[in-house]
Amino acid sequence: MKRMLFAVCEVAGYFAASVRALSEHAEVTVWTKLKGNDVEAALEGHVRLLDDTAVPTVDALLTALGGHLPDVFFCGGWADRRCLDLATRLHAAGVRTVLMLDTPWLGTPKQWLNRLVGRVVLRPRFDFAWGAGEPQVGYMRRVGFPENRLRTGVYAADSAKFSALYAPDRDPWPHVFLYIGRYVSVKNMRRMERAFLRALDRMPESDWRLCCIGGGELWEERTQHPRIDHLGYKTPQEIQRFIPQTGCFVLPSVFEPWGVVVQEAAQMGLPLLCSDAVQAATDFLRPGENGFRFDPRNEAAITEAFCAAMLLPDEALRAMGRRSHALGMAYATADWVQRALSFLD
Repeated sequence: MKRMLFAVCEVAGYFAASVRALSEHAEVTVWTKLKGNDVEAALEGHVRLLDDTAVPTVDALLTALGGHLPDVFFCGGWADRRCLDLATRLHAAGVRTVLMLDTPWLGTPKQWLNRLVGRVVLRPRFDFAWGAGEPQVGYMRRVGFPENRLRTGVYAADSAKFSALYAPDRDPWPHVFLYIGRYVSVKNMRRMERAFLRALDRMPESDWRLCCIGGGELWEERTQHPRIDHLGYKTPQEIQRFIPQTGCFVLPSVFEPWGVVVQEAAQMGLPLLCSDAVQAATDFLRPGENGFRFDPRNEAAITEAFCAAMLLPDEALRAMGRRSHALGMAYATADWVQRALSFLD
């Protein structure tokens, strides 16, 4: 079997599902900061995990590999100097090197500078760039990667897990907006809460609620209102049990490099309300077909999106849910595996 080496900051649930499926076709090693959680435990016997605190250097990693170099090295970003050094050494040894990224091109002064730096730092080390979507590929295109060395789809939701929650024929359709995420300023929750209450003022007969799951530094600043439920942190299992009670997913972030949670919500068959800053919406949200987009800094625009969803009859919400599911399943775990294997060709 071919050997594949991944260097990532941590093992998220969706990544674990992807590399476990990949392990049926290749020998997979992941160099990461282990946290001893259930996600990592689920990979035992399938994927070799190397803790970067126990294997802290490139030399130590190469020693741990026992002289068996990978056929492909996947590097999760370029912030860690060790990963760049590893890419340099493996590339020189004839290993195919792939830069994975979720940073979108936004045209900031820093990115214009990085565009020039990247031509010196990234292009000589990496054969391919694998971005989350077109906004990320657009960044690497500016860095100088040729079109035939660019791929999208570096993230894929755990399609088996979330499609199992797809229930398109619920009747009545739950009138509950769902937010899942951290309570931090970049998530834009205060505007979301105010916009929801403004929508209720405009539609006093509506029975819609807003439910928020998560925690963080702004927990104490959450808006207290009878129609807004703050459930705090929930385990993935608890969230899965709660999903059938919800009818529309909301992500109002002012900055969201990608947002795998959007694809997860789509695979579950939920209509979507996403801000223009949520990059994953470029793949999984078609305005008017399975949800609505809005300017995250415009409270009136967020209010309009809430109202647009609240005005829809249940059958229209079901149709949006079916469209979400189709879009979410267009790139599933099996597709991610084939994309990863394509770097061997």
